[in-house]
Amino acid sequence: MTATFNPAAFRAILMGDESLTIACGDMVLAGGHTIAAVVTRDQAVADWARGNDLTVLEKPRDLLDGDSAADWLLSIANLRMIPADVLALPAKGAINFHDGPLPRYAGLNTPAWAIINNEKTHGVSWHVIEGGVDEGDLLAQKLVDIAPDETAFSLNSKCYAAGMESFGAVLAQLEAGALKRTAQDLSQRGYFARDQRPVDMGMIDFSKPSAEVSALVRGLDFGGYWNPLGTAKVILGDKVASVETLHVEADTDAKAGVVHAVTGDAVTIG
Repeated sequence: MTATFNPAAFRAILMGDESLTIACGDMVLAGGHTIAAVVTRDQAVADWARGNDLTVLEKPRDLLDGDSAADWLLSIANLRMIPADVLALPAKGAINFHDGPLPRYAGLNTPAWAIINNEKTHGVSWHVIEGGVDEGDLLAQKLVDIAPDETAFSLNSKCYAAGMESFGAVLAQLEAGALKRTAQDLSQRGYFARDQRPVDMGMIDFSKPSAEVSALVRGLDFGGYWNPLGTAKVILGDKVASVETLHVEADTDAKAGVVHAVTGDAVTIG
């Protein structure tokens, strides 16, 4: 029997709660590397890990109680802050996936904010975990176009694909044992906090341009998935209604806020 040895193999801790965690974990294993433990709160990720005979832990600090020696900690689709004593575990460092183009879109829910802000492009970043939140050196970045009808749901899907594609570049750096680090220009930094919400909690102001109103509605459309920001809303008499979708029709004679038609659950407003 001939045993094969991969001199570039490394041992990693994987932390995350979404399908991207699984996809990148599969790439790590396919490359002949070892995953020391998987830290997750997501049942699908936990099931995947157990199916690959991997140790599953729920809390980051659970790593301190067992044999969690590793070269790298990979934080992929993980929204939890990682304690300093856990970050000190991997011998070579920690790397994080961020669903926004750093440094301009640091923080949370950045695909939604990019649409609300009428950006034309968005992207994903892989960076070293060091310094402040999302401030570490970049290892890889991939930009995506934002379509005129883009929603938070569809842009999140694009970010997933971009994350998968760009992780290959990160994996190659880990295998080579040489990170291609690019310092962020923090003078260009923008940060979106966990509790940040749209103006007036998403209430539509019909005096605003239609493109701005459309961007708000699309940015708050998560396609039936968990919505961390809130819904777009309109006031109808003494009631508040949630707006699921919006279609802009060209009409130069429409007056802002005037109701032109009501058909079923659709309302046409200037």
